[in-house]
Amino acid sequence: MAKKEKVGAKKDDDVQKKETFVSKTILFFTKYNKFIYGAIIAILVVIIGILAFNRFYLQKQTEKASLLILKPIDEMMKGDSASVMLALEGDDDMDGFLSIIESYKITRTANIARYYAGICYFKLNDKEEALNYLLKFKRKEDIYWAECQALIGDIYDDLEQPEKAIKHYEKSVKASHNPYVTPVTLFKLGQLYEREEKWEKALNAYNQIEKDYYDEYEKMGIERFIDRAKGKLD
Repeated sequence: MAKKEKVGAKKDDDVQKKETFVSKTILFFTKYNKFIYGAIIAILVVIIGILAFNRFYLQKQTEKASLLILKPIDEMMKGDSASVMLALEGDDDMDGFLSIIESYKITRTANIARYYAGICYFKLNDKEEALNYLLKFKRKEDIYWAECQALIGDIYDDLEQPEKAIKHYEKSVKASHNPYVTPVTLFKLGQLYEREEKWEKALNAYNQIEKDYYDEYEKMGIERFIDRAKGKLD
């Protein structure tokens, strides 16, 4: 009987606690309702503002920048130093990559322009400035990411920083299975591993070319590199 009384008392206590909590909650909202409603309205205003910004300003800026970037890309593709410099800096008739980055910095096009600016500096043999732009390129555009990481790897290799080169080559390989970029990057990775005397990793890179990129495998004569790496491991 005493046990039943304890259970009943516990239930009454739980009910009382719930009623107290509800009463306090109602009292809180009654006391601070203006502040709460004001906060909700402020949040809604911010959300609506962000949506309006994206819809009416950012979208128009992106569309405009997307058209402007076509000319410097065409100019850069000509390949000579004068054209590459013009693509980078622009002139009175054309916005260059640098001005697009500055004028449309919050757009995705500005991010793409960073990638192309890095290529231009690389072509102009300014490797430090090329790295400055390529390392700022954000992974929003997967179509360029693997190539960007491979180019960063090339620059670090040229600057005799093999560990950093390996890091970015590996990023490139993991990011894409591009039949034009990936096998070449794997080969460069294998060569770097050889120089660092990491023969097992070199063999893995060469084997991946043989396994996943058969057409390129024959063109690159990768078999002799596989045999050499195996020989070093025996």
